[in-house]
Amino acid sequence: MSQIQSLQEKESAMWRTVFLVLSAFILILLPSLSHSYGQSGDEWLEIVYGQDIYNYFFHGDKQALSYENKSLQFKGMELYGGLFDYYTEILHRWFPNIFILDLKHFCNAVIGAVMMIFTGLFTFRISKKWSVAVVALLFIFLSPRLFGESMNNPKDIPHACGFIISMYGLMALLQDFPNKIWKHTIILGLGFGLAFGSRPAGGLLLGSYIVLFTGLYYILNKNFRENLKVNNNKLLKKLLLAMVTTLLAGYIIGLSAWPFGFEAPIAHSLESLKGMTNIDIILRVLFEGSFHYNNHMPWYYEFKWIMISNPIIVLLGALLFVVLIARAKKEYGLFNVIVIVYAALFPLLYMIYKHSSMHDTWRHVFFVYVYWTVAAALGWDLISRYITNERLKWIPIAVAIVGLLPSVIWIFKSHPNEYVYFNELEGGPKAAFGYYDLDYYQNTNRQAAEWILKNVKPIPGRKIIVLSNMLGFDKYFAKDTSWLGAGYGRAFERSHLQWDYYVDYPRFISAEQLQSGNWPPGNVVKAFTVDGVPLSVIIQRKSYDGIAAHDAMNKKDLPTALEKFQSYLKTDTTDEAVYADYAVTLAATGQLDAAIAAMTKATQIDPGQGQFFEMLGKLYHAKGDEANANKAMAAAQELSQRDQEAQGEPDTP
Repeated sequence: MSQIQSLQEKESAMWRTVFLVLSAFILILLPSLSHSYGQSGDEWLEIVYGQDIYNYFFHGDKQALSYENKSLQFKGMELYGGLFDYYTEILHRWFPNIFILDLKHFCNAVIGAVMMIFTGLFTFRISKKWSVAVVALLFIFLSPRLFGESMNNPKDIPHACGFIISMYGLMALLQDFPNKIWKHTIILGLGFGLAFGSRPAGGLLLGSYIVLFTGLYYILNKNFRENLKVNNNKLLKKLLLAMVTTLLAGYIIGLSAWPFGFEAPIAHSLESLKGMTNIDIILRVLFEGSFHYNNHMPWYYEFKWIMISNPIIVLLGALLFVVLIARAKKEYGLFNVIVIVYAALFPLLYMIYKHSSMHDTWRHVFFVYVYWTVAAALGWDLISRYITNERLKWIPIAVAIVGLLPSVIWIFKSHPNEYVYFNELEGGPKAAFGYYDLDYYQNTNRQAAEWILKNVKPIPGRKIIVLSNMLGFDKYFAKDTSWLGAGYGRAFERSHLQWDYYVDYPRFISAEQLQSGNWPPGNVVKAFTVDGVPLSVIIQRKSYDGIAAHDAMNKKDLPTALEKFQSYLKTDTTDEAVYADYAVTLAATGQLDAAIAAMTKATQIDPGQGQFFEMLGKLYHAKGDEANANKAMAAAQELSQRDQEAQGEPDTP
């Protein structure tokens, strides 16, 4: 054995040890941190879904088959697999003393860690180098969006985990065939079951991958093809049996926690695929500084999100892989290159082709980003292949690892809000604020709830009322209902709702209001920030006169309404809705100049409300000031036209 070979073997053993130690560290760290993360936006729904699935299988309850009788938030819930929700519900019934969110987040974090580890293992299968596997593992582990959402995203993280486990199992099966057939088949089947059981539509996509890539490997690998034909196609029959077993076992695993699919396995799986391709729930999404509707998004929506919210060093590595793709084909083989490129791009391109609904940044395609990190690690490895001096080949790997330092710093300083990360291309959260959604998944709700429970003291004789525009926020106070009441309330209506503390986050606040610096509102007693950017705030009520003013206005008791509005505005001058109602009341009493001043104030606080400009135009018209009336009406028309355009046809490439 030459000295160079000996050094290479020692280096490989060292990197393998590093990979194993790092994997163990991640597997311990993520679950340990998971209790700090908030209830994500859909999580309270999924808790109910898990209970409904349990009741279906154990008590014959049919709720999990259709949610037409439930609120809009539940619409289409039956189309999702319930693997995570169902089995965590069973765990919670075994360990009822553990807060269900802590239990779910612990399990979520374990699955996230497994996803990261298998990303590294998959990379090793392609590169045959543990150093590259370590880089891939670090790339996905230190991608802040994946890091944060691994704690509390029970749909997209399990789906991405199942996807990469299955792809690793397929790669291992094909590479090692005919050895370790059933070991790799079990891994492949478990991965397929997890992916299908999380998102049946995505599971069907994964099934097509398994068939497609197996066929491609058969076509491109002559030795593999010839071996299958030996002894009257004996090995071919084994391979087909393994494939059928994989798909069938994974399908059964998924159906074991999916009542809707259990009722009609084929028809309802196809219905799920159709429903998930274009979700018919309409949401407003903040993107590039204006609101779009999720079913009419710019075609590049997911691509841009990936580009602005992941570490630059990862994106650069992926670019290197593309630029050096000819060398990649030589080093890793055509099959492996096709698999990576296809897995990294096909779902995104298919979504563009189908004009699929897109929202909540790019969390729905986390399973795609896995292959971006694989490609990135390989891209940096390709650079080392151009270095002839063996002593210097470590430099590209070192650059890749050191390049993650900004992400490491971000993860430490932003915990537990890592997932609001924006890279240098966007200029960080400060530049993104008002132009893109930040805490869209409501992670800070836990921090707000814990602050209230720690700092707010009971009031003898009545309950303290806490409202929020975060759905499901009340779940944190289930054990404290003796002295505290919690619920949902729209931010726009907060002045006339009954509350003592209001937890506000800017998910659906107008872009213009955010960009003009008029959010958060006044009377904030606690703000939860990252890089000085508020993600959510707690407001303490200073006056209840807003409620009295609104009631009096509705009862046409104008003198009382005016008195109460004036009193309330002494304690809060940041509520645009109050100024608008105050202006209407003033106008009704003939005080047009004061009404115009109040309505102007409303437009200044929120320049994105077309109705404010329309009302202002009517006030100017009533005064006889047609120049300003036309100006206000033009502003209202412009905002209305923009909203209509946002609901129009999506951009196409």
